[in-house]
Amino acid sequence: MIKLGSNLLILYLIVLLGTNVETVNAISKSEIKPPKKVCIEEFEIIMKEFNEKVLRDIVESFELDLSGYREYTFDELDLKLGEHIKNQYDKISLQQLFVGASNGSRRLFLKDGIDGNKGYFLYKRIDGNNVIKELEKKGNIWVVMYEEEKKASRIIPKSFDWNKCAKE
Repeated sequence: MIKLGSNLLILYLIVLLGTNVETVNAISKSEIKPPKKVCIEEFEIIMKEFNEKVLRDIVESFELDLSGYREYTFDELDLKLGEHIKNQYDKISLQQLFVGASNGSRRLFLKDGIDGNKGYFLYKRIDGNNVIKELEKKGNIWVVMYEEEKKASRIIPKSFDWNKCAKE
């Protein structure tokens, strides 16, 4: 009888301790925060999806066909080491378009690249309205030839909880 009681007690302690170890492991695993680098990558994916959603909304509202156009970012318009400013008025005239606030990224599309003569500058205003600026190259400067704004809804990006990330 004593042997049976002690075996039951040992079995009970094993089950009890095993459950507590699993609980401790589960808690410690849930408290592990991903490194900041992983969070930054996840945030960049969310923002890329958001910016593509904004672009689709603008393209649909103006019924644009951007095939044959190449997108340029602000950074691609930066002067490179050794380039003289007097030969880069085309890039400088495009850079000023990126100044200002918008809902999502401001997007520049040029037909036949920087050496072409036609383009679009697209963005969503903070209030949600979509804006298109039609561009033409006059000499070596890009000029806004036409601007239109269409009523549209604001698009909100998915929220991202930076507190879930390790501080590093």
